[in-house]
Amino acid sequence: MDSRAERAAKNESLFREVNERITETSLGSTESSRAVCECQITDCLETLEVTLEEYEVVRKEGDRFILVEGHDDPEIERVVDRTDRFIVVEKIGEAGQVARDLDPRS
Repeated sequence: MDSRAERAAKNESLFREVNERITETSLGSTESSRAVCECQITDCLETLEVTLEEYEVVRKEGDRFILVEGHDDPEIERVVDRTDRFIVVEKIGEAGQVARDLDPRS
């Protein structure tokens, strides 16, 4: 059975996959675009504004995700960056390993 941390990392990784497809269509764009919140809340439909450059900085680490403020879970992730439009979290422990394992760029 999956642990809570593993399930959360898998959920966030699915949202990350959606954003990967969105950024593929924005290559070369310097404007910001809408991305889905990469939180673990399975029915979250919130979006945030992010530039391709900002997204690429986050994606350099396979255990980092962009979230709407307040959607973080301190038990399995820590906020490592914050803007007026989104936060960046880093998965910790088992959740971090699962997120890195599921990183489509690794």
